[in-house]
Amino acid sequence: MARRRREPETARINAVTHDGRGIAAVSGKKVFVSGALEGEEVRFLRRKSRRNFDEAELLEVLERSSDRIEARCEAFGRCGGCVLQHVSEEQQRYIKGQTLRDNLERIGK
Repeated sequence: MARRRREPETARINAVTHDGRGIAAVSGKKVFVSGALEGEEVRFLRRKSRRNFDEAELLEVLERSSDRIEARCEAFGRCGGCVLQHVSEEQQRYIKGQTLRDNLERIGK
């Protein structure tokens, strides 16, 4: 059976993970888009399909978040060691704080 060729898609990012992946809901399924920020409209290509979610590569930011900044590290996007360098310091604090709150709520019930 031939694999269906994946085509670029467009979506609005409605949340972001602790590791810098934007989350979009497309046709009822969550799609994690590496490097996308909350509030952005992006073009992406799905790379991995899972049962409950897909993982995607960011192709283009169509509508940029005001929290997006220029990463200071030359290796940003290639090495994976600093996944939030393209996010303002204030928004990084918010993302990390929200992750802590979510974990405490989930673990502490």
